[in-house]
Amino acid sequence: MSKHRSGIVGVLGQTNVGKSTFLNAVMGEKLLITSPKPQATRNRVRCVYTTDAEQIVFVDTPGLHKAHNQLSRHILREAFRSLRELDVILYMIAPWGSVSSYDRTILESLDGEERPIILLVNKIDIARGNALEETLLAYERTGKFRELVPISATQEKNIDEVLRTLVPYLPIGPAMFPADVKIDRPVEFLIAELIREKIFATTFQEVPYKTAVQIKWMHERDDGLVEIRADIVVDSKSHKGIIIGTKGKLIKHIGSSARSQIEALLGVHVYLELMVKIKQGWTKDSTRIEELTG
Repeated sequence: MSKHRSGIVGVLGQTNVGKSTFLNAVMGEKLLITSPKPQATRNRVRCVYTTDAEQIVFVDTPGLHKAHNQLSRHILREAFRSLRELDVILYMIAPWGSVSSYDRTILESLDGEERPIILLVNKIDIARGNALEETLLAYERTGKFRELVPISATQEKNIDEVLRTLVPYLPIGPAMFPADVKIDRPVEFLIAELIREKIFATTFQEVPYKTAVQIKWMHERDDGLVEIRADIVVDSKSHKGIIIGTKGKLIKHIGSSARSQIEALLGVHVYLELMVKIKQGWTKDSTRIEELTG
Protein backbone atom coordinates (compact mmCIF):
# COMPACT_ATOMS: atom_id res chain seq x y z
CA MET A 1 0.00 0.00 0.00
CA SER A 2 1.45 3.38 -1.02
CA LYS A 3 2.15 5.93 1.68
CA HIS A 4 0.32 9.25 1.82
CA ARG A 5 2.39 12.31 0.90
CA SER A 6 1.82 15.84 2.11
CA GLY A 7 3.88 19.00 1.75
CA ILE A 8 4.09 22.74 1.22
CA VAL A 9 5.04 23.92 -2.25
CA GLY A 10 5.88 27.53 -3.07
CA VAL A 11 5.18 28.97 -6.50
CA LEU A 12 7.78 31.69 -7.14
CA GLY A 13 8.74 33.73 -10.15
CA GLN A 14 8.83 37.18 -11.60
CA THR A 15 5.67 39.23 -11.73
CA ASN A 16 3.17 38.38 -14.46
CA VAL A 17 4.55 34.94 -15.39
CA GLY A 18 1.20 33.31 -14.59
CA LYS A 19 1.50 31.85 -11.08
CA SER A 20 -2.10 32.56 -10.06
CA THR A 21 -3.45 31.33 -13.41
CA PHE A 22 -1.47 28.11 -12.92
CA LEU A 23 -2.91 27.54 -9.44
CA ASN A 24 -6.46 28.20 -10.61
CA ALA A 25 -5.86 25.52 -13.27
CA VAL A 26 -4.53 23.08 -10.65
CA MET A 27 -7.48 23.70 -8.35
CA GLY A 28 -10.01 23.44 -11.18
CA GLU A 29 -11.70 26.71 -10.23
CA LYS A 30 -10.97 30.42 -9.86
CA LEU A 31 -9.67 31.03 -6.36
CA LEU A 32 -7.04 33.67 -7.12
CA ILE A 33 -7.33 36.90 -9.07
CA THR A 34 -5.44 37.32 -12.31
CA SER A 35 -4.55 40.32 -14.42
CA PRO A 36 -2.40 41.09 -17.47
CA LYS A 37 -1.05 44.00 -15.40
CA PRO A 38 1.93 43.07 -13.20
CA GLN A 39 1.88 42.82 -9.39
CA ALA A 40 -1.80 42.11 -8.98
CA THR A 41 -1.01 39.53 -6.26
CA ARG A 42 -0.13 41.13 -2.91
CA ASN A 43 -0.51 38.31 -0.38
CA ARG A 44 0.75 34.84 0.30
CA VAL A 45 -2.25 32.57 -0.18
CA ARG A 46 -2.35 28.82 0.39
CA CYS A 47 -4.37 26.71 -2.05
CA VAL A 48 -4.90 23.15 -0.85
CA TYR A 49 -4.98 20.37 -3.46
CA THR A 50 -6.17 17.08 -1.95
CA THR A 51 -6.57 13.54 -3.27
CA ASP A 52 -6.70 10.19 -1.50
CA ALA A 53 -2.95 9.77 -2.04
CA GLU A 54 -1.57 13.25 -1.38
CA GLN A 55 -2.20 16.76 -0.17
CA ILE A 56 -0.25 19.62 -1.76
CA VAL A 57 -0.42 22.97 -0.02
CA PHE A 58 0.51 25.44 -2.76
CA VAL A 59 1.67 28.88 -1.62
CA ASP A 60 0.89 31.56 -4.20
CA THR A 61 3.40 34.37 -3.75
CA PRO A 62 3.51 37.94 -5.04
CA GLY A 63 5.58 38.33 -8.19
CA LEU A 64 9.29 38.99 -7.73
CA HIS A 65 10.28 42.44 -8.94
CA LYS A 66 12.56 45.36 -8.15
CA ALA A 67 11.08 47.27 -5.23
CA HIS A 68 10.38 50.94 -5.92
CA ASN A 69 8.28 52.06 -2.95
CA GLN A 70 7.10 51.02 0.53
CA LEU A 71 4.20 48.96 -0.83
CA SER A 72 6.35 47.03 -3.31
CA ARG A 73 8.91 46.33 -0.57
CA HIS A 74 6.07 44.92 1.55
CA ILE A 75 4.96 42.75 -1.37
CA LEU A 76 8.49 41.39 -1.83
CA ARG A 77 8.79 40.59 1.88
CA GLU A 78 5.58 38.57 1.57
CA ALA A 79 7.12 36.59 -1.29
CA PHE A 80 10.39 35.80 0.45
CA ARG A 81 8.76 34.97 3.79
CA SER A 82 7.17 31.97 2.09
CA LEU A 83 10.59 30.36 1.54
CA ARG A 84 10.95 29.48 5.22
CA GLU A 85 8.23 26.84 5.30
CA LEU A 86 8.52 25.13 1.93
CA ASP A 87 9.25 21.50 1.12
CA VAL A 88 9.52 22.12 -2.64
CA ILE A 89 9.92 25.24 -4.78
CA LEU A 90 8.23 25.62 -8.15
CA TYR A 91 10.05 28.40 -9.97
CA MET A 92 8.03 29.76 -12.87
CA ILE A 93 9.37 31.62 -15.89
CA ALA A 94 8.24 32.49 -19.42
CA PRO A 95 10.01 31.18 -22.55
CA TRP A 96 12.20 34.23 -23.05
CA GLY A 97 15.09 32.26 -24.55
CA SER A 98 17.79 32.90 -21.95
CA VAL A 99 18.19 33.30 -18.20
CA SER A 100 16.98 36.79 -17.30
CA SER A 101 19.33 38.89 -15.20
CA TYR A 102 16.75 39.14 -12.43
CA ASP A 103 16.24 35.37 -12.37
CA ARG A 104 19.99 34.85 -12.28
CA THR A 105 20.20 37.06 -9.19
CA ILE A 106 17.35 35.21 -7.47
CA LEU A 107 18.80 31.79 -8.35
CA GLU A 108 22.23 32.81 -7.04
CA SER A 109 20.56 33.73 -3.75
CA LEU A 110 19.36 30.10 -3.58
CA ASP A 111 22.92 28.73 -3.67
CA GLY A 112 23.17 25.87 -1.21
CA GLU A 113 19.40 25.39 -1.23
CA GLU A 114 18.76 21.73 -0.34
CA ARG A 115 15.04 21.72 -1.05
CA PRO A 116 14.19 20.54 -4.56
CA ILE A 117 13.50 23.29 -7.09
CA ILE A 118 11.39 22.45 -10.15
CA LEU A 119 11.33 24.81 -13.11
CA LEU A 120 8.00 25.53 -14.79
CA VAL A 121 8.26 27.21 -18.19
CA ASN A 122 4.83 28.76 -18.64
CA LYS A 123 3.21 30.34 -21.71
CA ILE A 124 4.55 27.72 -24.13
CA ASP A 125 1.48 28.40 -26.28
CA ILE A 126 2.95 31.78 -27.23
CA ALA A 127 6.59 30.68 -27.61
CA ARG A 128 8.05 31.48 -31.03
CA GLY A 129 10.70 29.61 -32.99
CA ASN A 130 13.26 27.88 -30.76
CA ALA A 131 12.51 30.05 -27.72
CA LEU A 132 11.21 27.17 -25.59
CA GLU A 133 14.15 24.86 -26.32
CA GLU A 134 16.66 27.67 -25.77
CA THR A 135 14.97 28.60 -22.49
CA LEU A 136 15.02 25.02 -21.19
CA LEU A 137 18.70 24.61 -22.10
CA ALA A 138 19.69 27.94 -20.57
CA TYR A 139 18.00 27.31 -17.24
CA GLU A 140 19.13 23.68 -17.11
CA ARG A 141 22.74 24.89 -17.37
CA THR A 142 22.34 26.81 -14.09
CA GLY A 143 22.27 23.47 -12.29
CA LYS A 144 19.57 24.67 -9.90
CA PHE A 145 16.67 22.46 -10.96
CA ARG A 146 15.77 18.82 -10.31
CA GLU A 147 13.14 18.85 -13.05
CA LEU A 148 12.02 21.12 -15.89
CA VAL A 149 8.39 21.08 -17.05
CA PRO A 150 6.97 23.21 -19.92
CA ILE A 151 3.33 24.21 -19.40
CA SER A 152 0.54 26.50 -20.55
CA ALA A 153 -1.54 27.60 -17.57
CA THR A 154 -4.15 29.36 -19.71
CA GLN A 155 -4.68 26.25 -21.85
CA GLU A 156 -4.23 23.91 -18.84
CA LYS A 157 -1.56 22.02 -20.76
CA ASN A 158 0.78 19.71 -18.80
CA ILE A 159 -0.81 20.61 -15.45
CA ASP A 160 -1.17 16.90 -14.63
CA GLU A 161 2.49 16.42 -15.57
CA VAL A 162 3.49 19.03 -12.99
CA LEU A 163 1.58 17.13 -10.30
CA ARG A 164 3.08 13.79 -11.32
CA THR A 165 6.56 15.31 -11.26
CA LEU A 166 6.04 17.08 -7.95
CA VAL A 167 4.45 14.40 -5.76
CA PRO A 168 7.53 12.12 -5.35
CA TYR A 169 9.43 15.06 -3.82
CA LEU A 170 6.84 15.57 -1.06
CA PRO A 171 7.45 14.20 2.43
CA ILE A 172 5.51 11.14 3.54
CA GLY A 173 2.95 12.24 6.09
CA PRO A 174 -0.69 12.97 6.91
CA ALA A 175 -2.80 15.76 5.45
CA MET A 176 -2.42 19.18 7.05
CA PHE A 177 -5.89 20.46 6.16
CA PRO A 178 -9.33 18.83 6.08
CA ALA A 179 -10.18 17.40 2.65
CA ASP A 180 -12.86 20.03 1.97
CA VAL A 181 -10.51 23.03 2.50
CA LYS A 182 -9.33 24.61 -0.76
CA ILE A 183 -7.90 27.93 0.42
CA ASP A 184 -6.65 29.25 3.75
CA ARG A 185 -8.35 32.63 3.52
CA PRO A 186 -11.86 33.65 4.64
CA VAL A 187 -14.56 34.35 2.11
CA GLU A 188 -14.30 38.09 2.82
CA PHE A 189 -10.73 38.04 1.48
CA LEU A 190 -11.86 36.32 -1.72
CA ILE A 191 -14.65 38.85 -2.22
CA ALA A 192 -12.29 41.79 -1.69
CA GLU A 193 -9.87 40.29 -4.20
CA LEU A 194 -12.59 39.87 -6.83
CA ILE A 195 -13.48 43.57 -6.46
CA ARG A 196 -9.80 44.51 -6.69
CA GLU A 197 -9.44 42.39 -9.82
CA LYS A 198 -12.15 44.49 -11.50
CA ILE A 199 -10.33 47.66 -10.50
CA PHE A 200 -7.19 46.31 -12.17
CA ALA A 201 -9.24 45.55 -15.28
CA THR A 202 -10.82 49.00 -15.54
CA THR A 203 -8.20 51.51 -14.33
CA PHE A 204 -4.72 52.37 -15.51
CA GLN A 205 -1.31 53.79 -14.59
CA GLU A 206 -0.78 53.99 -10.83
CA VAL A 207 -4.48 53.86 -9.82
CA PRO A 208 -4.90 50.07 -9.35
CA TYR A 209 -1.58 49.88 -7.48
CA LYS A 210 -2.67 52.53 -5.01
CA THR A 211 -6.07 50.98 -4.34
CA ALA A 212 -7.11 48.51 -1.65
CA VAL A 213 -10.45 46.90 -0.82
CA GLN A 214 -11.89 46.22 2.63
CA ILE A 215 -15.09 44.29 3.35
CA LYS A 216 -16.85 46.25 6.09
CA TRP A 217 -19.69 43.82 6.64
CA MET A 218 -21.75 41.09 5.01
CA HIS A 219 -24.88 39.31 6.15
CA GLU A 220 -27.57 37.05 4.74
CA ARG A 221 -31.18 38.24 4.78
CA ASP A 222 -34.12 35.99 5.57
CA ASP A 223 -34.92 35.74 1.85
CA GLY A 224 -31.40 34.40 1.13
CA LEU A 225 -29.96 37.57 -0.42
CA VAL A 226 -26.44 38.35 0.85
CA GLU A 227 -25.74 42.03 1.43
CA ILE A 228 -22.12 43.18 1.26
CA ARG A 229 -20.61 46.58 1.98
CA ALA A 230 -17.06 47.14 0.71
CA ASP A 231 -14.79 50.17 0.91
CA ILE A 232 -12.46 50.93 -1.98
CA VAL A 233 -9.52 52.75 -0.40
CA VAL A 234 -7.56 55.14 -2.62
CA ASP A 235 -4.48 57.27 -2.15
CA SER A 236 -5.77 60.67 -3.28
CA LYS A 237 -8.83 62.72 -4.22
CA SER A 238 -7.96 62.44 -7.92
CA HIS A 239 -7.92 58.65 -7.68
CA LYS A 240 -11.34 58.72 -6.01
CA GLY A 241 -12.69 60.66 -8.99
CA ILE A 242 -11.22 58.15 -11.42
CA ILE A 243 -12.69 55.15 -9.56
CA ILE A 244 -16.15 56.75 -9.41
CA GLY A 245 -16.02 57.89 -13.02
CA THR A 246 -18.26 60.32 -14.87
CA LYS A 247 -21.73 60.27 -13.25
CA GLY A 248 -20.65 57.19 -11.27
CA LYS A 249 -20.42 55.00 -14.37
CA LEU A 250 -17.10 53.33 -13.58
CA ILE A 251 -17.87 52.32 -10.01
CA LYS A 252 -21.22 50.95 -11.17
CA HIS A 253 -19.39 48.87 -13.78
CA ILE A 254 -16.88 47.63 -11.19
CA GLY A 255 -19.72 46.72 -8.86
CA SER A 256 -21.84 44.88 -11.42
CA SER A 257 -18.95 42.88 -12.87
CA ALA A 258 -17.63 42.00 -9.39
CA ARG A 259 -21.11 41.07 -8.17
CA SER A 260 -21.58 38.43 -10.87
CA GLN A 261 -18.35 36.69 -9.82
CA ILE A 262 -19.17 37.01 -6.12
CA GLU A 263 -22.55 35.38 -6.80
CA ALA A 264 -20.76 32.54 -8.60
CA LEU A 265 -18.42 32.17 -5.61
CA LEU A 266 -21.19 32.16 -2.99
CA GLY A 267 -23.92 30.46 -5.03
CA VAL A 268 -26.53 33.05 -3.96
CA HIS A 269 -27.81 36.42 -5.10
CA VAL A 270 -25.80 39.37 -3.80
CA TYR A 271 -26.43 43.05 -3.16
CA LEU A 272 -23.07 44.80 -3.30
CA GLU A 273 -22.56 48.35 -2.05
CA LEU A 274 -19.24 50.04 -2.86
CA MET A 275 -17.94 53.20 -1.18
CA VAL A 276 -14.72 55.02 -2.09
CA LYS A 277 -12.62 56.26 0.83
CA ILE A 278 -9.45 58.37 0.73
CA LYS A 279 -6.50 57.48 2.96
CA GLN A 280 -3.89 59.92 1.79
CA GLY A 281 -0.49 58.34 1.23
CA TRP A 282 -1.45 54.89 2.56
CA THR A 283 0.99 53.15 0.18
CA LYS A 284 3.89 54.90 1.96
CA ASP A 285 2.79 54.02 5.51
CA SER A 286 3.86 50.55 6.68
CA THR A 287 1.13 50.38 9.36
CA ARG A 288 -1.62 51.20 6.89
CA ILE A 289 -0.14 48.81 4.31
CA GLU A 290 -0.39 45.99 6.86
CA GLU A 291 -3.94 47.06 7.73
CA LEU A 292 -5.15 47.27 4.14
CA THR A 293 -3.31 44.35 2.51
CA GLY A 294 -2.90 41.87 5.37
